[in-house]
Amino acid sequence: MKIKTYMCRSMDEAMRTIRAELGPEAVIISSLNEGNKIRVTAACENIPAPLENSEPEIHKYTALETKNTLCHILTYHGVPASVSESLIAETCQLAPTLLERGVVSVLKQLLTFAPLKFSPPPSKPQQVMLAGPVGVGKTVTLAKIATEYRLKDQQVEIISADYLKAGATEQIQAYAQALDVPLTLVQTPTQLEKKLTEGKSGVTYLIDTPGSNPLDQREITHLTDFILTAKQAPYLVLAAGGDPYEMQDTAAAFKDVGSTRFIMTRFDAAKRFGGLLSVLFKERLEFAAMSCGPEIGSRLKEANSDNLLSVLKAYLPDVMASKTVTTTPLQTKPHLQQTRDAELPAWVKGFTEAKKA
Repeated sequence: MKIKTYMCRSMDEAMRTIRAELGPEAVIISSLNEGNKIRVTAACENIPAPLENSEPEIHKYTALETKNTLCHILTYHGVPASVSESLIAETCQLAPTLLERGVVSVLKQLLTFAPLKFSPPPSKPQQVMLAGPVGVGKTVTLAKIATEYRLKDQQVEIISADYLKAGATEQIQAYAQALDVPLTLVQTPTQLEKKLTEGKSGVTYLIDTPGSNPLDQREITHLTDFILTAKQAPYLVLAAGGDPYEMQDTAAAFKDVGSTRFIMTRFDAAKRFGGLLSVLFKERLEFAAMSCGPEIGSRLKEANSDNLLSVLKAYLPDVMASKTVTTTPLQTKPHLQQTRDAELPAWVKGFTEAKKA
């Protein structure tokens, strides 16, 4: 690992220098104001450059291997039976040639990914709004998005309406100062409307909304007022590792106020992602970005099928390497059983038993 300290006039200058010298995978370890300068320490792994003109080898699976691996993933991550059966049924309808490319191709086919695009400066003001329950990491995510825009030398401003949570104002002020980004605090939709009316061409406005309890209609109505004022469908922010049913219900509630895409945080603090898969498949939300850690130097990761499979398999027991893997013929349309013990098809249970063994 390579570690280096920089003395710069601003965080913006520091990030540009770090990106140029250490590359895009560098992580900021610490930052400290010293007079009119800022001391920033960054680190990165020494990753060898890929060979030129080399094409990645595509591993060929059998359709059975792909379906069984997917089954094991769904079981390990605790995906609800109803969601698992629907996903498995759709998988069984896919072409064998696609299944032979592995689980990543299945995920790409059945789930929807819409990575955040940090496009060139717009000809008119543009907006990115975040919404979600309290404590899921909206403010940190907003700061990470601002970081990406700053790394591309684009103009960005933060508008924070998250004034209810204790310490929220101080937190966003600290991020805005570190990134050298203008910050406007608003408390009402009227104040938000006034700020957006004054918007400048070429600037992206990042809007942080109050954390909202999806079960409290008063809070949802308050959030809706901000959304209607901004005329902007918000990105839903969710934290990884939650109960799948609760996450599914939360996603459904925020879909009702316009969220069609979501960002998931805390991938570093969870091992099972049944809630993530449920939101993706059952609620059909588009996956936009993945976030690890509370440090703004820990960059957002693009949401795509390869990155998703990587986290799904990170703690997955390697049952596929076992000689006891079942070879029970797969059903093309899984039959829904009435009793809890028979909720999953027999070949799904085979993997559950293999995992326990």
